[in-house]
Amino acid sequence: MRRRGMALLAATALCAGLVAGCGSSSTEADDSASEEPTVAPSVSIDPADLKPGNQPATPEAIAAITLQRVPVEPETFEGGDLYFERDEVGTVLLWGADHSLEVKAGPVDDDLLSTWCRDGMSGCVEVKAATGTATVAWDLATDDGTPGQLMVSYASGGEERRAAYVGEKITGDPRKLDLEVSVDDLVALVTDPRLGTKTTTKLTKAQVSGFPTAGANGTDEVALTAGAIAAGLLETKAYADIDSFEKADVSAYGKGAFGVVGTTPGGGTVTAVHAPNLPAEKRKCPSTLTCSKGDTDGYDGWTDGLAETVRCHPAEGDARAFCAVVRQQAPAPFPGDDLDPVLAGLETALETLWPTVAAETAARGESLVG
Repeated sequence: MRRRGMALLAATALCAGLVAGCGSSSTEADDSASEEPTVAPSVSIDPADLKPGNQPATPEAIAAITLQRVPVEPETFEGGDLYFERDEVGTVLLWGADHSLEVKAGPVDDDLLSTWCRDGMSGCVEVKAATGTATVAWDLATDDGTPGQLMVSYASGGEERRAAYVGEKITGDPRKLDLEVSVDDLVALVTDPRLGTKTTTKLTKAQVSGFPTAGANGTDEVALTAGAIAAGLLETKAYADIDSFEKADVSAYGKGAFGVVGTTPGGGTVTAVHAPNLPAEKRKCPSTLTCSKGDTDGYDGWTDGLAETVRCHPAEGDARAFCAVVRQQAPAPFPGDDLDPVLAGLETALETLWPTVAAETAARGESLVG
């Protein structure tokens, strides 16, 4: 990820030696680990929501995650090619006279924050969080009025998530300063599993107050189709190897239901159904399965070689109520009776069954269903 944007360009200038004092302090030694705080998820976020998604993240989704983690009230948002590379997604929050917070995600490259540490940031430490270890780096304020900046980065799964904050004077170790945007806030943000170039469907539909209309949610979304479900399944890690699709028999799933059945190389099948009017009896665990309760109306159920997940969502705003059903049928019992990866795959597939989908996903699905 290259250095782009107001916050990152400021760091480039500082570390190029254009401002006196850049890099004059040595990087902190590893023995500072004993002072590292452990960052817990915000109590305002449902822990059940803290999981990766498989939908392309939007700048507005990045803004939504940021505002859940960082207690600021942005006045405007900026972004686009001025700040981010084509393979990155991010946004910049602006408030006050000169406060900015840039948040982005993109592929790991040779521009990692850890590299900047070796090049001469004023300070660098590793901070542990519940889901990983983040790099925290900072440049100190200078006598000419440059406030310095705080940067936090986390690399995982081939991506780097980075946040850069400018606006308050950084006069020392930012972990010991009373800042409006704290180290804890930023570590929790960059290690949030929903932050990345992919995120959850819920966040792609988030609407952030004051976010620019251009590029806002919905402008490139169309109604879900059977083909779009197929295309979505192929985007998941669990079901990327499906060989072929056909329309599912949805006669038992209520009025307006539609879906697909995909066949895997081993002869198994994956059924995914969008059901706006799923009958009540279909929302309950059948006696043939062992079940646990889902996180919304529905259940997770399984038996030898068969697993099924049902989730039902109430109407919200302009969105109508609907249920999502995903079933995996294997030709033999699941290996080692290990259901965790199977249920995780079903959970991921649920993301493909929301009522609207990106237009490009729908277009990819037009030729997939026989």
